[in-house]
Amino acid sequence: MSTTQADGSRPSASAASASSSTLDKGKRPASSSTATAADADLFDDSELDRIFNQEASQVAREAEVMRVLAAFKLNPYEILDLNWMPSAGTTDSDIQKTYRKKSLLIHPDKLKHPRGIEAFDLLKKARRAQTELSDPAKRKPLDETITDARMLVLRELRLPRETPDDDERLRPPKLPAPDLKERVRKKTKDLLIEDELRRRRVQKMTMIAEGAEAKRVEDAVAEKKRKMEEKERWEEKREDRVHDWRNFNKKRKTKKKNPQLLG
Repeated sequence: MSTTQADGSRPSASAASASSSTLDKGKRPASSSTATAADADLFDDSELDRIFNQEASQVAREAEVMRVLAAFKLNPYEILDLNWMPSAGTTDSDIQKTYRKKSLLIHPDKLKHPRGIEAFDLLKKARRAQTELSDPAKRKPLDETITDARMLVLRELRLPRETPDDDERLRPPKLPAPDLKERVRKKTKDLLIEDELRRRRVQKMTMIAEGAEAKRVEDAVAEKKRKMEEKERWEEKREDRVHDWRNFNKKRKTKKKNPQLLG
């Protein structure tokens, strides 16, 4: 059925086209607006940055766990990832700040890792070591070991012990990998292991000696107790021995007073 105007005539083609265009325009803006909003939600830069930072943070936390677990446990500098070189001049403030940063990074409440608690326990041990490092008298032996390690590395390289870390002979290409810092780390590890083995041997010998001494004291106490018990038994039987002796003497005297006559 055709559409007619009020005067009975049909609308022109241009009018119909304009009407259709107007209707299309009335529908399309909402659809276009919805698509734009969805795209904005999907590709929002701040949201992408947040997701990326979360993933990067998780990767960093997991990497830190593995680093701590792989660190040499006798060297608190290495556990805390501090510069152990004598020339670094690591301060107590550096140690405390680094520990706080590392502990927050891999705290079990912030990181669900199969070995996260184990790594955090190692950090707690390093924290206890840090309290010792804050005491110059206790930190001195470790620093001296690191200094000795550096000296031994330089000796192996046939360089004077006074050679500074930035000497060109200690930089590539004259010094092939590993670099000086890594060489000192490995040598320090060797020296600390030697010291620990020596300490354990001394401890074992001390325990053996203490055990032998304890046994000697125990044997001496037991011998003294045995002699005291023998003396007590001797004293307890003294009256019996005196009585028996008196009876024996009395019988002898009786025999002498009444000699038997031979018939």
